[in-house]
Amino acid sequence: MNEYNKCVVNKIINGKQCTIIWHVDDLKISHVDPKVVNNIIKRLEVKFGQESPLVTSQGKIIKYLGMCIDYTEKESKNIDV
Repeated sequence: MNEYNKCVVNKIINGKQCTIIWHVDDLKISHVDPKVVNNIIKRLEVKFGQESPLVTSQGKIIKYLGMCIDYTEKESKNIDV
């Protein structure tokens, strides 16, 4: 758990950092390997998706909590609110 923000967790998976941030029931999961993210989503689906399927969004441009986060440029991130 991140010592500065209790809604952020980090874990090293396959030698790289995986970060999960959340607000209420909205999560943002990041890792350099999309397979790691997909595995986490599958595990969450098994545990929490029984009553209602999880809604996911993946790619270089994502919407999260009213923001549009653009990862299309390698060294820069654009966030539009």
